[in-house]
Amino acid sequence: MNEPHIEIKAWKTKKIDSTKAKEICQKGTVIGVITTGKITQSAKAVFDKGDVAWVENFPESELLNQEGQEES
Repeated sequence: MNEPHIEIKAWKTKKIDSTKAKEICQKGTVIGVITTGKITQSAKAVFDKGDVAWVENFPESELLNQEGQEES
């Protein structure tokens, strides 16, 4: 994928650490990361330095299509 994009990580028991954050930043096209889990302080620093927006503890229920919910 060569276009700027946001990555979504739905991990309940795994944190995004600095190693994973560096891997994500090295892709060069990631502009944001959303995770249902946690992001370590060192990973947040990597994202901040790489100008990658991040959101942690995003509710998994918000990622699921629910019957009767209109898709946009």
